[in-house]
Amino acid sequence: MSFDALSSARQRIAIVGGGISGLATAWLLAKTHNVTLYEAAPRLGGHARTVIAGRNGDQPVDTGFIVFNYVNYPHLTSMFRDLDVPVVKSDMSFGASIGDGRVEYGLRDFGALVGQRRNITRPAFYRMVRDILRFNARAEQVATSDSVTIGELVNDLKLGDWFQRYYLMPICGAIWSTPPDEIRGFPAQSLVRFFRNHALLSASGQHQWWTVKGGSIEYVRRLTARLEQMGCQLRPGTPVRNVQRTPDGVRIHLPDGTQEAFDQVVMACHSDDSLRLLAQPTKDEQATLGAMRYQDNEMILHHDTAQMPQRRACWSSWVYKADKQDDRTTIGVTYWMNRLQNIDERDPLFVSLNPVKPVKSDLIYDQKTFRHPVFDTAALRAQSRIGDIQGQNNTWFAGAYLRHGFHEDGFASAVRVARGIEARERIPA
Repeated sequence: MSFDALSSARQRIAIVGGGISGLATAWLLAKTHNVTLYEAAPRLGGHARTVIAGRNGDQPVDTGFIVFNYVNYPHLTSMFRDLDVPVVKSDMSFGASIGDGRVEYGLRDFGALVGQRRNITRPAFYRMVRDILRFNARAEQVATSDSVTIGELVNDLKLGDWFQRYYLMPICGAIWSTPPDEIRGFPAQSLVRFFRNHALLSASGQHQWWTVKGGSIEYVRRLTARLEQMGCQLRPGTPVRNVQRTPDGVRIHLPDGTQEAFDQVVMACHSDDSLRLLAQPTKDEQATLGAMRYQDNEMILHHDTAQMPQRRACWSSWVYKADKQDDRTTIGVTYWMNRLQNIDERDPLFVSLNPVKPVKSDLIYDQKTFRHPVFDTAALRAQSRIGDIQGQNNTWFAGAYLRHGFHEDGFASAVRVARGIEARERIPA
């Protein structure tokens, strides 16, 4: 996407946040404007986070953004081509291990589906497979508004208990890292959009998935080098204290008491962080940005095979686990990084989110807490109102929270901001 046709007057634009949304905004605007990007963390990239691990300490492993495809990530992959980012094919498959291995299966192939041999003789298992086909065929017809919940969708389609307990709730839990009890009240549209975007509703199967060779750090390195060549000022390790809007533009206040003046600002951080940083936010900003909830998710990079299904045949790229503890269902997700990033399986590597059982401490390489948006009904309604505050008081908002929470969604939000700035410049003074 080209923004070369912008007006000749270069504006001073501040970007707050150095994840994909902020970096993409800088990528789109730096050719035609004087851009300064602030990031509180010492590194840029946000959820594009690569850790060097493995038994020899030489294996790059992604712990946030891992995979993409060329169908549903058009903006991101266009930038990858421009930057000559090296990529390799990935494998995306789903599996589940529930009740300490009482029910296990994988969806990679028939062998994984019946990896637990008892599944062959379980009528309920065949009914679950039948319900999966029914859901894929009819879910979009039922989820026609954001008022329809996942629970209502299940009831309308008359989907059985096994489908709910051992397929739908596991996938929902894996997507949102949310307990099953809460998921039934989530908007069905969020679920259907995820399935559609990942080709899970398609009879022809998934899209081909890809991963960055050498880890996502490779694209971040190339992107930051290009931004610096374009004259963009990148300031990792520079937290913003607050953002003050004035009649003349915007002032960025830093912790050391200094101020820097800009014509416009793009808030490319989480919505709650944006609201916290804005001095004197408007009522509309408070209502929209404050409506979105976030959830902490513990990430552990490790080589503990106990986090995978008990039956090796059920091992999949993306494994949901659920166990009952004190009358409460705890859920977790484990990513098999060897399969996702083409790593030699003799050097087992896994990324677990909220593991249901502790990972053995001597098998841990890295730990971090990520914050993810919760896409409930309030969040969807807030997304629909974001246009009302875009560009007001010379302030714009970008972030993956404005759509589905994925890397492409952050980039798409940056495209909308850049287009908004472009359109405003074309209006005669």
